[in-house]
Formats: sequence, C-alpha cells, structure tokens
Amino acid sequence: MLKNNMFFCDLVCSGGTGKHQKNIELHQINRGAGAWLTRACRLDRVVPRSGARFSIADGETVRIPFDPMKKTGLAGRPSLQRNAIAGKHLGLALKLLGKTWRRDTDNPTHVHHWQRWTDCGLPRSATTIDQDIREGIPDTRLAAYARCLELTAGALVSSETDILAVLDVPVPGRERAPSKVSGYRDRFPERYLKHNPEHYIRELFGLLQGVYRMRYLLSGVDEIHNCTLWIHRAESYRLLMRGRFSMFGVENPFNADMFRWHNNLHVHYLCENGFELGYALLIDPLRHHLVRRRKPFWLKGRGLTDRGLADNLPISFVLRMEKLPQPGGMPLEDLYLRECGQVLQRPAIDPDDPDYEALRTDLLKPDDLR
Repeated sequence: MLKNNMFFCDLVCSGGTGKHQKNIELHQINRGAGAWLTRACRLDRVVPRSGARFSIADGETVRIPFDPMKKTGLAGRPSLQRNAIAGKHLGLALKLLGKTWRRDTDNPTHVHHWQRWTDCGLPRSATTIDQDIREGIPDTRLAAYARCLELTAGALVSSETDILAVLDVPVPGRERAPSKVSGYRDRFPERYLKHNPEHYIRELFGLLQGVYRMRYLLSGVDEIHNCTLWIHRAESYRLLMRGRFSMFGVENPFNADMFRWHNNLHVHYLCENGFELGYALLIDPLRHHLVRRRKPFWLKGRGLTDRGLADNLPISFVLRMEKLPQPGGMPLEDLYLRECGQVLQRPAIDPDDPDYEALRTDLLKPDDLR
C-alpha cells in the first residue's frame, strides 16, 4: 500500500510460520529490503534459497530471491563513494588555513568555532573528518566541503588544482622554494606542513624558547666567535629567532626562522644589513630523549654562510649553543640585550686565551647525543 512516498510490504517466508511487515522508503527498496530480508529470514529460520514477495501499490508482485546463509553486499550500511584527491586537498587546506579538528575543541582555531564550517553542515566528529581526509570525501559531502573552502566541487576533486594557489594563503617557506628544481616547488609546501604540525611546533617552542650563548668556529679561522640567540616566538609551522654577533668591529643583528625537515632542524638567517644570508642544521631534540633532558640545555650544529671577505668564498662553521638561566624577574628580552652587550665587548676568543683550547676541542667534538 503506497502512503506518503512509502510502501507497505508483507514478507511471507517459505518454510516458516512467521509474517513480517515493514515500511520502507521507495528509493530504498533495493538496498533496504535486501538488508531487512536477510535479518528477517534468520529470525524465522528460513531454508536456504527461499524468497519473498513484495506487493507494490499498483498491484505488481515482485519476488526477491535470497540465500540467508550467504552474505550479501546489500546488507548493512552501504559503503560511501569517496574521492581521494578531494580528501588530500581538504587536509592541506585545513592546515594552510590554520584550522584544527581533533580533541582540542577549546582552541579558537578548531573547526567547531569556524562559522562557515557550521553553516555548511560539515562533520563535528574528528573521526569522520580524519576519515574524509585519509580515505577521501564522500560524494554526499563534496559540495558542502567545497562551499566551505569557497571552491567549486570540480576544483576540489581535480588533481590539477593547486590548492595553495586557489586558497591564496601565504605559506612559510613557499617563497623560498625555487621553481627551477623539478618537483620541489610543488612538493615543498605540502611536506613542510607535514613536518611542522601545530602540536609539534608548540612542543618544540616549549623546549627551545629562551636566550642562548652561542660559540662558533669558522673554517680556516682561528678565533672562536661569540653570538647571542633568542628563540622568542612560535608561529604556524615555524619558530622565530633573533641574534647578534660582531665581525670586523661591526655589529650584525639578524633574524632567523627554524623549522623541521625530516630528522633535523633547519635554520635560515639573514643579517639586517641584507648581505649575509646563512643556513644551519641542528639535530631535533624531540627525536632524542636524552638530548631533550640536558641541563643546562644545549645543541650543536653546522652551518654555511658568506665569508664577508673580498674573495667572496662561502665558509662553513660548527656551532654550540647553550641556553642561559633566566634570572628571577628579568624579562627574556632584557636578558637578550644584556648578552648582546657582552658579545659586543668580546666578539671573539683568541688562541692565547686560557679557555681557548678547551672550547675549541668541545666545538669540534662530535655530539654523542647524551
């Protein structure tokens, strides 16, 4: 009997005494009836290869054969058709937009606090969102995700879409990716985000923030130079640093950023004069349990920079940086400025200094990661 776009059906099970009735939406007849038939037949212990008759509103009788001992693909919740490319784009877009979606629901960046996400009726469950990113967006949510990201559904599912370009969100490091290296420009931003998720950056900053006294030894130069570093701020996907050293009687303040790539920390720095651009590599203390427990905390690394001399040759250096204790009540910026003043007074340690040999030996000694 047809009523309100539903049909009423009687199931008569061969070999059984039971009779079941169920209302099923018309558009679900094939899927819904098949699943329900299997359950009903098990209840009535129907013999294999039995069947059922459905009386539709126009009087037509449809017989649906089934074998209750055999699993059917129609049973249970139907599997969703998912688009893997769209899921990949969704994950990258959320990271680029600085959005989170897991348990930290109190975080202002969580999608629960994103009005557009709510207006589009998108999932609140972290498990569902993770599945949509990992396995692909189901067709039933494709339009809503696209609307939230202000994209077309076609752009969201296309492998040709440059999600970084269409969102027009600045990515730290993207401007550094040279387009002449095949594949690097396209792959660098995505991997950068993967290596530097928000929770990792927070943990790294919690360990590293502070003022450091750094000593470094340039290749081919006898003196050990002093430098002051201050890891002062965490941004999305990177840490920010300030520093100061003195060379040839000239003070050189610089700014730097630090990020992780694979197993190491990478530091880019540029002097405020705009001439000296340098690069350094450090071990990642979060990947070495004994290193992160060092007291006082210190790291070693290697770098490469401009020599600053007439021959214009690049020069490598080894470094050791040790975190300074913060005097009670003294702001870190004041500690940083105090150390910068000391560097200006003593920019380098000469070979005739009584501490020189011990400092040089320690600088050149490989890090034992303890």
